[in-house]
Amino acid sequence: MREIAPNVYVSTFYPGINVGCICTADGIVAVDAPLRREDALAWRDQLRELGGPLIRWLVLTDSCLDRLAGAAWMGVSVIAGRGALRRFQEGGEAGWRLAVEEWACRRPGAGEWDAVRLPVPQIAVAGRLTLHTSPLVVVEAVAGPAVGSIWLRLPELRIVFAGDVVVCGAIPPLSASPDTRAWLKTLVEMRRERFRVAQIVPGRGPVCDKAATTPQSEYMQRIRRRVRSLHLAGGRRDELASLMDEFLRFFPPAAEDAEWARREVLASLERLYDELSPQSVGSA
Repeated sequence: MREIAPNVYVSTFYPGINVGCICTADGIVAVDAPLRREDALAWRDQLRELGGPLIRWLVLTDSCLDRLAGAAWMGVSVIAGRGALRRFQEGGEAGWRLAVEEWACRRPGAGEWDAVRLPVPQIAVAGRLTLHTSPLVVVEAVAGPAVGSIWLRLPELRIVFAGDVVVCGAIPPLSASPDTRAWLKTLVEMRRERFRVAQIVPGRGPVCDKAATTPQSEYMQRIRRRVRSLHLAGGRRDELASLMDEFLRFFPPAAEDAEWARREVLASLERLYDELSPQSVGSA
């Protein structure tokens, strides 16, 4: 765990996700949680050692199961995007259980899923929520990698916990994004001069600055162009696999992540094939 500003900490130690926290006089505001049970409990213990027993809030930066599953082990009050709450409400406990079981089958050893309880958000953010703490914490809904994407800004310190809206040196997870064009606009707005940020805590990868979002935008723009070109040429869905190697070269994965990376790129191509289909309403 590293202190990147007074009372603001980040850990890039846990597999697949960055986590962090802000220590305030009202308690700790935690950002995301490690996926595996033992990691989530170890992170919770670290937070309590750091700032006392009270973890006031856990902010989840999107509704993907990677984050929801980790939150289930933490046992604290949750702030999430409105889309994350809708996902709970529409699926209910049975839907959640089925989704977790299917998801866990693809991640052997990820956790003891039979003990997971549904981490229903206590606060759902559709626009902006300000926590009047010191430092000031602003939670905002943004277009990003999943329904219910949000980020957490510390405007006084010019820090953003961006979740997977920004990934640094890693494959952007496009497979669950409801609107990749809107996500690209989020990245463009982040790079504008009026968006005052000095440090970005990405969902994966090292703490970075605005410039580090450019390769991600270039990847997203190129993969969208390639899928759109496939549509214009009358290409079939089963031809998407032929594009995988081209995009794996953008951010070559570590050997232990190679299989996950191939699945993610193929799932991203399939998601874009649907999003950019000429029959899709509002395709871009």
